[in-house]
Amino acid sequence: VSAMASSSSALCEDQLQCCICLDVFTDPVSTSCGHNFCMICLKKFWDSSPHCQCPVCKEKFYSRPDLHVNTFISALAASFKKSVQVKSSRAAENPTRSQVLCEVCCEKQCVAVKSCLICMASYCKTHLEPHDRVSSLKKHKLMEPVENLEDYICQKHERPLELFCRDDQTCVCQFCTETDHKTHKTVPIEEESFKKKNKLVKTQEEVQQKIQERLKKIEEIKHSVEVNKKNSEKEKADVVKMFSALIHCIERSQAELLKVMEEKQKAAERQAEDFIKDLEQELSELK
Repeated sequence: VSAMASSSSALCEDQLQCCICLDVFTDPVSTSCGHNFCMICLKKFWDSSPHCQCPVCKEKFYSRPDLHVNTFISALAASFKKSVQVKSSRAAENPTRSQVLCEVCCEKQCVAVKSCLICMASYCKTHLEPHDRVSSLKKHKLMEPVENLEDYICQKHERPLELFCRDDQTCVCQFCTETDHKTHKTVPIEEESFKKKNKLVKTQEEVQQKIQERLKKIEEIKHSVEVNKKNSEKEKADVVKMFSALIHCIERSQAELLKVMEEKQKAAERQAEDFIKDLEQELSELK
């Protein structure tokens, strides 16, 4: 157990991260090429891909491998997750300097849950309670806890920056809308933030869609190249077969023609020999 603990402490999250879901392994499995993935991630990847191949090195498998959980990596991942949970709970109990702390807590400062732009202070859950109960405090402008509250206050009027000027693309206070930005189009910051977040989400979705479309196009091109390659190989084989048969046919015809010519030659030679013999016989008789 101690060896496992020391191993997990030496590992970083990147070493225990699935490259598909980008999270720490859940039911990790290993491929024959040596790469590791979450079992469910790899199954989904293969289900959505035309080829059964490694998502990292693209090594192709002729048949879909049977997946079994790698118990060693699974134990390391579980140990790492546990250590992260322990660190998170400790961080909650002992806030770090980077966290915003409650400004009302006297002895042990707790982590702030909200900052008030009217009070110009940050509060933990306990000390924020009056803002939920007292009617005059309910009107205060609360926001997610931040360290530099001054950045959210209008430098000119010393009022909370509650509005957004769409003409000048800047945050303004209520007094700004009655002076420099009187004729400008202003909306609550929350409304503008919601709009921009939605626009960002939509843009991200469009980018992801374009990425998927291009990945799909790449797979289609690769598939087309592979099909063309197979068709080309078949055509080459057919051409070789056809010309081999043609050459064999020509060679056979050549052999048959040469045989006929040779037989004719021999027949002519025999006929000439017989004619010579007849002439020699006649000569003998004449003598």
